[in-house]
Amino acid sequence: MSTHHGWSGRPALRVAVQLPAAARAGVVICPPLGQEGVIAYRTLRLLADRLEARGVASVRYDPSGRGDSAPDGAPDAQVRSARHAAALLRSTGVEQITFVGLASAAPVAAAAAQDADGLVLWDPPASGRAWLRKQRALASITIGPDRVVDGRESLVGIDVDADEAAALGALAFVPRTGPTIALVRPGSSAPRALGQVATAEVTGSAELLDGTSMVARIPGAALDTVVAWVDSWAPALAVPTVPPSIDTVVDVDHRVSERIVHLGPERLFAVETVASGQDPDAPVVVLHNGAAEHRVGAADYQVDLARDLARDGARVVRVDRRGTGESSPVHEDERSPMFTQEWIDDQTAVVAGLSVPADRLVLVGMCAGAWLAGRSSDLAPRLVVEISPNDYRRQPATSGAYADALRAIEEPSALRLRVRGWYNAVVPERLRDRIARRDRAGGVVAHVRPLAEEGTDVVVIAAPDDVELFDRLGGRRALRRWTGSGRSGSVQVVRVADGDHSLFSPVMRRVVRAEVRSRVAATFPVHA
Repeated sequence: MSTHHGWSGRPALRVAVQLPAAARAGVVICPPLGQEGVIAYRTLRLLADRLEARGVASVRYDPSGRGDSAPDGAPDAQVRSARHAAALLRSTGVEQITFVGLASAAPVAAAAAQDADGLVLWDPPASGRAWLRKQRALASITIGPDRVVDGRESLVGIDVDADEAAALGALAFVPRTGPTIALVRPGSSAPRALGQVATAEVTGSAELLDGTSMVARIPGAALDTVVAWVDSWAPALAVPTVPPSIDTVVDVDHRVSERIVHLGPERLFAVETVASGQDPDAPVVVLHNGAAEHRVGAADYQVDLARDLARDGARVVRVDRRGTGESSPVHEDERSPMFTQEWIDDQTAVVAGLSVPADRLVLVGMCAGAWLAGRSSDLAPRLVVEISPNDYRRQPATSGAYADALRAIEEPSALRLRVRGWYNAVVPERLRDRIARRDRAGGVVAHVRPLAEEGTDVVVIAAPDDVELFDRLGGRRALRRWTGSGRSGSVQVVRVADGDHSLFSPVMRRVVRAEVRSRVAATFPVHA
């Protein structure tokens, strides 16, 4: 596949343009908002691959102000970015455009498309207002009452100010005259405001969007429906294309710039953030996101953190491990390599590719990324920051095993439900708890010992549930052994009373950003 990565426009969008040598048409793949977009990332990559195989070009993008794109506070950024992406495709020689909008991106795609453009609405909400109302209800349950800070409202995986919330809520469907299809869940219907449009029921939307990234399944049949519709709509004749004019470096704010790098034998996709005039001996910070998610983090916190750290004088790399984001090929039946040796190998390859001495290396990880950062004693980093750790296993999992175990819990068979009822009734709770923790053999002490003995300082930043697990698995013992000993690395815990595990809470994200910056600055004061 021929994918061109870079940035386009002002404010700049991060774009991925897949361009056959000759294309029949082009597709603008609009990204869903917030956590929906994170979960659907690999699915939309596979959609672009399948379109290219049919001679159709595509562009995937982060709207300006979101993800890897340049900052932009304008409330119309979503629709404006979709239209810019279409113009970028047309600049390559593509003449006919279809917009594809999945879930919350459907109203954005509909607003961006002209009458002559094609439009695919996949699992669309009734309107932008309906989506916003549902997200606010979900955020109230997930985050709690303290989700508005300094006038910015936190939804699940996205922060919006009042103007952007109003703009998103105002997005509404109107009757279409151009070629349009709505792909809906079984038993559902297309938004009424569209008028009479073609509708197809597709399976798999719930399995993709209604859970977490760890258990999300790529809905191959739904993708085939999208590709088949585009294939029938696109002209038979392909026209030659020219490479898009995109920037390989983005100037974030005249002080900080970013570029795309590929690291290690697997050519792992990463974004490097540096400041102008940076010291060649500056510390290097590698950021690992959580779960099976790509490099931006909840509500883009890793992007914001990377840019903050670069302003402080550090060189920062946000990396997609295998099976996440842009790294490794996408397959319909792929199984996430969470907690595997492959991820440990990826981390080693990233550090080797950056050519950074151990005494200038900082590893920062969240959730599964925290476990990975903690499995780095052979790299002897100067500082490790583990955010929301909840797994301390010493034996890596086999690829896909973790997700399979979660699915067995969330989607139990009738037999499993009967066995579970018997098990909970017969086995005492304390014993059940011990059995449930077998995959975390050794607990916190065994997890941090190799790091501390190498002289690494370990900082844990955690909300109450993760702190309780840390303490229960031997965290207090680890603190007594390695706090202030002076003979090895140290272990410290930052307890965030009002935080949450997933960093959807603005309070938790604010603490994380401040703590990581202060720890890096204290460890490398000459660069602060």
